[in-house]
Formats: sequence, structure tokens, C-alpha cells
Amino acid sequence: MNDFPPAFKSIIAVSPVPMAIVDTNMCYLAVSDKWVSFYDLENIELIGKSHYEVFPEIEMRWKNIHAACLNGKDQSCNEDRFERADGTIIWLKWEVRHWLDDAGNIGGMMMYSEDVTGSANITMNEKRFQLFMDELPGLCWITDYHGILKYANKCFFDNFHLPAETLGKNLTEIFGEDIANATQLNNKTILQTGENKEFHQTLRDSHGHPQYYKTYKFLFRDKDGEGNMVGAISFNITKRIKLEEELHQSEAQFKQAFEHSLIGMALISPEGRWKKVNKSLSQILGYTEAELNLLTIQDITHPEDMESSISILENLATGKIEEMKYEKRYIHKDGQPVWVVIAATMLYDVTGHPLHYVSQIEDITKRKEIENDLVLSEKKYRTIFENVQDVFYQTDQQGIVTEISPSIELHSGYPRHEIIGMPVANFYYYPQDRERIIEELQINGFVIDFEVRLKTKNEELRYASVNARLIVENGSVVGTEGSMRDVTTRRFHENALRALNTELTASNEQKNKLFSIIGHDLRNPISGSLQLLNLTLMDFESSSADDVHAYLSVMKTELSNANDLLEDLLTWAKSQFNALSFNPVEVRDLSALMHKCIQTVLPMAVKKDIEIVQSVKGDSLLYVDRGMLETIIRNLLSNAVKFTHEGGTIILKASAGQNEVRFSVKDTGIGIPRDKLSELFNKHSNYTTFGTIGEKGTGLGLSLCYDFVLKHGGQLWAESEEGIGSTFYFTIPQTPKD
Repeated sequence: MNDFPPAFKSIIAVSPVPMAIVDTNMCYLAVSDKWVSFYDLENIELIGKSHYEVFPEIEMRWKNIHAACLNGKDQSCNEDRFERADGTIIWLKWEVRHWLDDAGNIGGMMMYSEDVTGSANITMNEKRFQLFMDELPGLCWITDYHGILKYANKCFFDNFHLPAETLGKNLTEIFGEDIANATQLNNKTILQTGENKEFHQTLRDSHGHPQYYKTYKFLFRDKDGEGNMVGAISFNITKRIKLEEELHQSEAQFKQAFEHSLIGMALISPEGRWKKVNKSLSQILGYTEAELNLLTIQDITHPEDMESSISILENLATGKIEEMKYEKRYIHKDGQPVWVVIAATMLYDVTGHPLHYVSQIEDITKRKEIENDLVLSEKKYRTIFENVQDVFYQTDQQGIVTEISPSIELHSGYPRHEIIGMPVANFYYYPQDRERIIEELQINGFVIDFEVRLKTKNEELRYASVNARLIVENGSVVGTEGSMRDVTTRRFHENALRALNTELTASNEQKNKLFSIIGHDLRNPISGSLQLLNLTLMDFESSSADDVHAYLSVMKTELSNANDLLEDLLTWAKSQFNALSFNPVEVRDLSALMHKCIQTVLPMAVKKDIEIVQSVKGDSLLYVDRGMLETIIRNLLSNAVKFTHEGGTIILKASAGQNEVRFSVKDTGIGIPRDKLSELFNKHSNYTTFGTIGEKGTGLGLSLCYDFVLKHGGQLWAESEEGIGSTFYFTIPQTPKD
């Protein structure tokens, strides 16, 4: 502080501007009287006191400026905002400079400040005005009474594509004589009357398109207060004009659509009063527009729909919902209910206050009647669908079940929900049935009473009769539908009836065969014997003993044959009607049994000089019905004798195997044609032929043999070659049949 010259302190004290000198610690060394008075510091001892103690409100930015100056960086500002501790705002022009001590070091700082609040406000207001005018979305300009352009904002220059040098020029020079004259005429009116005026102007842009302006002109006074200038603000209202035109057209179109719409339309007040209705709505409700204008929607709403209708309108009015489509009933003027579907929305004014409902109202009374009929029809269909015993079904194009009646569970054991979504092929017992029905559907498009075999959940076989057709939509097959009826019981009855018919046919054949044998084979020998007996009696006295003996011998032979035939016939008849008892016994001496059978046919063999050879091999113990076994062997031997030429040989053989005994009768006879071998054991064939010397067969023998072998659980078959001979084989199990 001592380094600062005292004389200089005196000079500073009388300085005409606020000034202060501080040391490096910001403590005052000297201040001017103007500094003291400017900052109202008269009662404060400043010398030696810190600047920041005197001005505690100083912001950090000032402190940074001071610190920079004490480091050698001087600064200044022509306009800067400074807020005092009491909230007072002043604008300062300030400057800070460092000073050097005798040693050349920075000894402190000199601070200068000047109040420029007045000039700063003027400058700021001008800037704010200019900024405001440039940002204004309208054209602003000022002209004097001579038509000279004194001021224009940015929008003015941009809109007319004018340079800044345009200021100061005459309007005629800027816009041409026509526009200038019209403008001057308006300006004179403003200058003469002093009243604000509104004008509409039309100008064309650079593309020749009309642009519409709305201009406000007013008297503008100069700095001396004289009203010799005219201010103007103009807005381009081209878009608004076009919007108004479009709105007008839209309103006209709405009115046209409103009046001539084929569905009812109405404007309804928030309270529910009919404000405007069209002809279609009048026709729907039976009221004229004038009559409806006197009513509210509550007056003609069906009582059952009143509560819900009011609730919807309240929600629209309060903005809870923006639009709504719903069904309700009105009461027609004639008292009948009218079903309608309403599409309603609420329109609001600019303040958000509800104006009116806009409603489109369509008469759906007939549709409702159809829907009600459809519901009843659906209910009836559903009742039939769920209770009918037949099964109704639908499948898609891939054969997936899409619908099936609940009765399916009764027939298949599958609940309805387990079948829907499954391939229908899963339920066929035989896949070929599925293939057959698909082929038929593809050919004809439908099937009627088509029988298929299905399987239940327990894999049981069920027969079903199917009626089905292809479902065609837009020319394409989309699936099948049809019905199924369980015909398992019917099929079983048919099978049983078919079996009975088969048995009856066989019985009739057996009867016819029996009658044939009785009427021919049995009657002929008896009739012949009676004729011989009658001839013998009539010629007895004249006949010799040799003649009578010859007659009686022939009669004995015929009657013996008839007796054998009768025995076979009775045995066969019993076997056919299951009246023949089956009594297996133990047979040890099979050779003796075979010898006995040979002796029975030996006379026939001797007569034809045929040799019969017997052969038994192995253990011959058997459990058989002795009578049946003898009948089998005897008949096969008898047939062999019958079809073997004189001097031939027959071999009867029995050989024991592991579990059975095989018998064979081999002859050297005429043989059997190959095509007749398959008919020998066919009960429906009755194949027979004459022996080598005219012996007549009945066809019963082989039939008896076949039945008796089967009763024992064995098999019977034959091998033959024409002209060489035949061999008949049969087997008898050694273990008795259960």
C-alpha cells in the first residue's frame, strides 16, 4: 500500500467517475468520491477494507475477472448486468487494469465503472423490438407521408424477395405504380382520419398464384410525436381462405350426404334432443323431422334399453369414450319396436364443451328377426345334433375331424373332444375301407349307405353305414360331411341269417339227395326183387329147383345191396343232423379191424377177381369210434373195388407216426379226372359215376368218410392219375379228440 503514491490517491479522490484502487488482496487503497456516492458507501470506512467485504453480493464471475486482472489480464465491458444486495439491477460500463509497483511487480488493480442503465435499456428495447418484429409471422413496415419505406421486418423482405437496401426507397420504385397508388390512397385515409383501418389485398407470387393478405394500418408517430407516418401489419391468409373454401365445400357435401343417405343420420344435443334428422331416419322411426324435433331420444327408446343407452351417451359427452357402436331398440310411431345399430360420436367446440352427437342409425329389425330364427334353428339343430343316435361329422380337406356329434361316445367309447382334431383314418378297422370311400367320393362327390368297418376305443369291430358328401366352397373341396349309423347288430343278424340260409340250403340239398337215393337207388333193388318174387310165384310149378334157386340168389343180392344202402343212408342222415353219437374207445388190434372190413367187401372183390392186400406198421394203439372207423375203411374199400378193373389190386395200409396213424387205400383202377378231385369232398357237389362193370354209387360214402374223419380231428384227401389208379389217405390222431 505504501508503494502507491499519495498524490495519485488525491487525484483519484476527485475523479469525475466512480473509481477505486485495490492491492493484490483486493483491499482498498484509494477511492473516488463518485465511487462512494454511486454505491451509497458514505458511512463506511473503505480504505484497508476488502472489496468483497463491502460487496458480499459479488458473483463468482466477478471474482474470476478480478483474479485474472491481478495476473496481468486487463478486461472491460460496455454493458454488463450487476445485481445489488437489495435486488436492484443496474447496467455498468466497467474496466479493470493492473498497476505495477516500483519493483515492476503487479501491485494491485484499478477498477472503473459507470452507470449506463438508461442507454442500455434503450438499446435493449430496440433489439427486443427488432427481434420481435423479425420473428413475427406477418409482414410489418412503416412508410412516411411521401410513401418512403422507413422500416420493414424480416418477413417483409423475405416475402417480396427484397434486399435490405430497399429501405429509404419510394413504394412506386419498389412495387410499381399500381400497387403504390393503392397503398398511398389507404395511407392518406389513415393520416387524415387518424383511425386504424383493415384492408384485404390480393397479390400474385413469383409463380403467378394469387396470395390473399389481410392488412391492418394505423397512425405511427415519429420521435417528435408528429403523426406523419403509417405503420402496417399484414398476414398472408391464403391458406385460411382455402381452408374456408374447403370447409364450405365439406359442409355442402356433408349436407348433401346427410340428406340423401340411405341410412338414418341425426344430430342430437348432449341432452338427447333431436336437432336435425334426415329422411331415412324419419322413415325408420315413422316421425317427421318436425315431430322428432319436439322429442328426445329418451321419449322413443325402448324401456329395456333406456339405462344402457343413457350410460353410453353420458360416456360420450364426458369424453370417457370417443365413439361407440351399439344396438338398441326404438319405439316406432305405430308402437312397434325397431331394432337399430347406432354409430355415434360426440363433437366438441374449441373450449372442449360438447356440441352434439353425430349418429348413423341403421334399421336391423329384419336382420334381428332372421337372427332370432337362426338362434331357434340353431337350438333345434343343436338339440337334434346332441341327442340323435346317428353320428354326424365334418372333416377338413386333410381328413381331420372338425366336428362330430356327442352320440359318437355311445357307439365308439371315444368322448367327442378326443376325436375332434384327430385324423379320421385312425378310426378305420381296415385301411382299405377308407381308401374305398375316398375313391367313391372323388368319383361321384357323395356316397349313400356305404358300409365301412370301424374300431372302438377298445379295438372292437363295428359296422357303420355312411352317407357323406364333399363340401365345396368357391369351386374347391374344403372337406367332407355326413352321417354314420351303427349297423353292427343288423350285420350280425344278416350274417346269422346268411348262415341259416346256408344251412337251410344244405339241408334242402341233403333232403333232395335223400329223396333221390330213396326214390332211385333204394327203390330200384326192392322193386326188382318184388318183380322176381312175383315171377317166381307165378311160374313156380313149371320152374325147376335150379331156376328158383337162381331167382332167389338174385333177390338176395339185390336186397342185400338195398340193406347196405339203407344202413349207409341212416348213418349219413344221423351224421347230417348231429344225431349220431361219437364214442371213442381204445383199439389195440387194428389189423383185426381192418381184416373185418375187408371181409365185408370181399364178395364184390372175388366177383371181379380183385386182390386186397393188408399192411399195418408201427404201434397201432388208437382211441376211435370203432363203428365210424369201420365205416370209413369199408366205404373206401367198396369204392376202390367198384372202380378197379377185373384182376386188379387194392392195398389197405396203416402206418403209425409220432402223434397219428395214417391210413391209405390204393387201387389200380380207372383214376379220377384232375378237375374232379376238388369236388370229391364238397358237400354241394354230389359227384358220382358208374363203376367198371356199371356199379352205381350214391355219393354218400365219401361224404360219410369226410364227416367221420373230421369228428376224430383228422384229415382226408386223395391223389389220383387217370388210367393208373387212385389213393385215398386219412389220418386219425392217436390222442382222443376233446
